[in-house]
Amino acid sequence: GLLTCLQLQPAITKDSGSLRFELEGEGDSYGALTNVKAEVQIGSSKQIGTISGIQIDRQKIPKGAFWESFDEHSAVEWVAGALLESRYGRTKLESLRESGDDPEFDFVFIDTFHIDKDQSSDIAAFALHNFLHGKHMKGDLNNGCWHFLSVAYVLSEEPKEVVHMNKRKRGGDQNHHEVSPFLRNVFFQDPALIHGDAANARILVGGITHFEKRMLTESEAMAKAGRLLKGAGSSQKKAKGNDLEILNLVRGLVDVTFQQTLMQGVSSAIWGSANRPADDCTSKEQLQNLKQQILRLQSGEGSIARSGALHVACEKNSIKVVKLLLQLDPTSSAATDHLDRTPLIVAAIEATGRLCINGIDDTAVIDALLQAGVSKSDVDSSNMTAHGYFTQGSSQTSGSRRYFRITHDEHRRKLTDLEHKLYPPGGPAAGDFSEGRGGSSGLVDYGPEDDEADRAMGIHADGDY
Repeated sequence: GLLTCLQLQPAITKDSGSLRFELEGEGDSYGALTNVKAEVQIGSSKQIGTISGIQIDRQKIPKGAFWESFDEHSAVEWVAGALLESRYGRTKLESLRESGDDPEFDFVFIDTFHIDKDQSSDIAAFALHNFLHGKHMKGDLNNGCWHFLSVAYVLSEEPKEVVHMNKRKRGGDQNHHEVSPFLRNVFFQDPALIHGDAANARILVGGITHFEKRMLTESEAMAKAGRLLKGAGSSQKKAKGNDLEILNLVRGLVDVTFQQTLMQGVSSAIWGSANRPADDCTSKEQLQNLKQQILRLQSGEGSIARSGALHVACEKNSIKVVKLLLQLDPTSSAATDHLDRTPLIVAAIEATGRLCINGIDDTAVIDALLQAGVSKSDVDSSNMTAHGYFTQGSSQTSGSRRYFRITHDEHRRKLTDLEHKLYPPGGPAAGDFSEGRGGSSGLVDYGPEDDEADRAMGIHADGDY
């Protein structure tokens, strides 16, 4: 493929480092992918890092062949699938569309960002800035013509705590951290992505209008990093030691009894008892055995609150296990998961997906948590309360929720009672009104009106997405 090299002089500070770029065609079916690699050098020749990515020319990919182009790149396929719709590669994010993203221009996925750990945060941030503003990426520097309009990067699965960024090295400069250079270059974590899939919390995105803004200082970036890193860790908080044993014990039990209860509900529906909730199938012997094992683990410093076991029991609507866990550790009612969700929020989310004909009583777990004194005003990382999630979920009428909605209409009084029970004393949070989407955050609905706009631009909108 085409290979070109060039040397960029530092654009911002004398210590920001220069970049040596290599561009190479990927050799894909449509010639739409270009590998971009930059060696970050400081001084005359010392290499201190590497930045690489894949530049995607969306114009070259035929309609209906978007994912075929990424067959050899599973990471790109995952990120592009989360960010771009499948017909023309248009952005799914309102935030990127508002920043000017358009499939007529390229999309860039940065797959490698490495700067030696002994280098300062400034060098890492300026190296990324130079990478984004280099001629191969931006195009005509004099006229401000960009080749690409949006960029994505995926954080490591286990990002280190923010405090690691504040350790001082000799000379007083701050060591850099993986997330810092991206936040300083005005990348951001879009809540709309996390709302659909917690794993997407690791995706950072940005558009040209963001990159043209003033770079943030290290302190400004760190002010945004705390919650971002918390959400961008593993998809679940990782319990350890005795905490993990407690979690596994509870998960093993509720998974089995959930299926038994579900089948009992289906049987009731077949025999015409759809309105009578099925009993929790957890036996006294199972509960007693679980209690004894948890008490043993608690004596060894195990914690129900830290384990996340109550969240799992609420998710499976296991009222008997929920009551047992609340009895053994009342503090677990206020524990939060990787998305800052309390057990009450998890229970409210799950309640809207229950079918009464399955015999699962939506109210029991929520009632038990409320009786334990949980706060109805607590919000998660999307700034939503349990009430917000419940009202949002119970009113959805599309996709897999359509049949649930029919059942809910038959039992509207019960749902209304739950809405009242969950209503926060101070009223709904801001995120409840925006359904967890803040500012321009949200997913674009490419419906008929967008297809009409495509036709007006000469783009055929027929066919499936």
